[in-house]
Amino acid sequence: MENTTNEGQTQVYTDGRVNPQSGVQTDAPFLNQPRKQLLDIINVLFQQSGRMSDGDKGNKIDHSASMTDEQVLAILVGMGIPQQMAMSGISMYRESNKDQSDIYTENNNQKNHNKMNFTLTDLYENVMDSINGLKAMDNDNSRVSYSVKESLTILEEAINAFPMKLKNADLALISEEIEKSTNPNLKFKIARELYTKLSQSTWLNPISELREYIMESYNNSKWHFRISESIERTGMQKGKLMESFNSDLVSLLNESDVKSKFSVIAAKNPWSMDAKAIINEMNAEDQKVASTANGKVVKILSPVLESENGLTFQLHGKNYNYDGKDITEATVTDPRFFDVSEGLKMFSRTGDILSLHGDNNKSLTYNIVEGTLTMGKIDLSNYSIIELKETLQATQFSGYRNQWQNDKICKFFESIDLVCELDDFTTIQNQEFADVFLTMIGVQEGIYINKVNPGMGLNEMIKLNTATETVSVVKEFINFDISPILSERLLAENNEKAIEESKRKELTDSLSFLEEKKSEVKAAIKKLGETVELSEALNLIDEELKGKEKELANSYITEKKTKDQYLNDGFVEASVKKAGQGLKVRQEVLVNAEEYASLGDNDMLSVIIPKTGKGVIMPKGDLEVKI
Repeated sequence: MENTTNEGQTQVYTDGRVNPQSGVQTDAPFLNQPRKQLLDIINVLFQQSGRMSDGDKGNKIDHSASMTDEQVLAILVGMGIPQQMAMSGISMYRESNKDQSDIYTENNNQKNHNKMNFTLTDLYENVMDSINGLKAMDNDNSRVSYSVKESLTILEEAINAFPMKLKNADLALISEEIEKSTNPNLKFKIARELYTKLSQSTWLNPISELREYIMESYNNSKWHFRISESIERTGMQKGKLMESFNSDLVSLLNESDVKSKFSVIAAKNPWSMDAKAIINEMNAEDQKVASTANGKVVKILSPVLESENGLTFQLHGKNYNYDGKDITEATVTDPRFFDVSEGLKMFSRTGDILSLHGDNNKSLTYNIVEGTLTMGKIDLSNYSIIELKETLQATQFSGYRNQWQNDKICKFFESIDLVCELDDFTTIQNQEFADVFLTMIGVQEGIYINKVNPGMGLNEMIKLNTATETVSVVKEFINFDISPILSERLLAENNEKAIEESKRKELTDSLSFLEEKKSEVKAAIKKLGETVELSEALNLIDEELKGKEKELANSYITEKKTKDQYLNDGFVEASVKKAGQGLKVRQEVLVNAEEYASLGDNDMLSVIIPKTGKGVIMPKGDLEVKI
C-alpha cells in the first residue's frame, strides 16, 4: 500500500532529512513565538554531538562536532513539536549564538589545561611569557608604565631563583632532567612568593594570566603546596627531630600519592603541629576524623516535620520523634513526608548535589544549598510542578514504560521544603560494607546510638548514659574512634585520654601563638633593624618554642620502659649539673645520645627520669653525660 502524507504532518527520513509541511499557516503567531522550555531543549541539543562512533559498541557519542540544524529539527518534530515552531526556535538559537565560539571545544581545552602537571620548567615558561608581555606594554608612557616596571622587577628577581640550566636551554629536552636534579620545593616556593607579591597588579593582563596559572596549579597540587609551606617553617627550626621531619616532607614533593604517604609521616611525628594541621585539613576534605580506622563521616538527608510534639524525622528506614529530651519511634500520616522519603530513595547524592539519571542520556540535578534544579543546560528552578511534569514528558525523561516515575519526581519537588540535612547527628558509614551505618545523637541526658547492619537484620536505637561508654560501643561496632567529636562530654566525665588530648591541644595552640609572635618580631627586625631588645625577644620566643615542642613530643611517650631498655634504644646516662624542673644536682637521668650530640648547650633536650619513666625538658648545658 502506498504511504501518503496528510496536510499538517511532518515526514522525517532516516538520514535526518525533513520535508516541508503542506497546508500549514506558517506565519501563525503561536508557531513563531516558541516557549522558553523549547528554547532550552534546543540549546541542549546543539551542545550534543551529531556523530556516532561506528567502531565502538553501543554507538558512543563522538563530541568532535555539534548537531546540524537538520538533525535538531528532525529530533524536535519527532517529539511532536510543530515543524514551524521548531524551525522558529532553531532560528532564534542561531541568532543569539552567532557571535559565540565552539563552547564545547573551549571548555574541553580549559579542562585539559586544568589537568596540566606543575613543573619547574612550566613555571619558568609562564614567568617568561609574563615578562615578555609586560615588556611589550612598557613602551606605553602612560600611567601603566610604573606598574609594569614594578611587576617586571618582581618577575626578574624570581627568574634569578631558577636554575641556570633553564636559561638559553631547550626546555622541551631539559625539563625532566631539571625536575630530578633540583630541590623539589623550589617551584612551590617561587610560585607562592610570586602569587603574593603580584597581588597589586592583577589588572595587568600578563600578571592576571600568571596568577591564574599559579592558582590552577595550586588547585591541582593542593597538598604539595601545603607541605611546601610546612617545609619552609620547619626548615628554620633546629634539632635532630625537626631536621628528620623536614627531610621526610621534602621527599613527599616528588610523590603522586602524597595524601596517604603524608599520613604515615604524620603518624611518625605526632608532636608536630604542622603535621596535625595538614592531617586535619585532609580529614575535613575527606569528611573523616583523623583517628578513624574503618569508617567515614557522612551526611544524612531526611524529610522533617515540625509540630508541638517536636521534630519527626526518618533515619535508615525508620521514623522517629524528638521532643527535645527523648527519641522515640513515630507513626507518620502526612503524605508529603512519604513523598519526600520516596523521592530521596530515587536520587543519588554527591556533596550538595542530588542527581537522577533518566532515559536518552538525560539527568536531573538538584543543588541542596542553592535550591536550583537543572536538566543538562536547562534551568528548571522556577518551573511550576505542572511545567516540570510537561518538560519530563516532552523530553521523554522517564521513557514510555516508566511514566509513573514522573509523578514521584513531581511530588518530591512539590514538598522539597521538607528536606533537611541532619546536622546535629553524626553518621558513620563502614568503609568496607556500604550498608552498615552508625548514627550518634546527643541529647541533654545521654547519647542515642542507631546501629544498622542489614546483613544481620539489625536496625536498633539505644540510649547510652556516658560519652565514655559511647566511645567503646562505636569502636566495637564500626571500628571508629569518635572521641574527638565527644571531647567536651569526655572532659566533663574526667576521661583521662580526653584530658591528655586537651593538654596537647593547649600546647599546639601555644606553639601557634609563639610562631605568630616570632613572625611579628622578625618583621620588626626587618623594618627597624636588629636591636638588643628585639634580638632578646626573638631568643626568648625561640627558647619557649623549643620547650613547648619538646613538651608536646614528650606527651606522646606513654610506654614505661626499664633503664636497660632505654640504654638499648640509644639512650645514655647523664647527671644534672644545675638543679631545675624538679631535678637535683648530680641526679641520674637518661638522654638520647644522637639528640644530645646534635644540640648546642642552650638547646632544650628531652630527659627521662629512670625511676619514674617520666620526661622533663631542660637545657643541654644543665646536663653532663657520663663517659
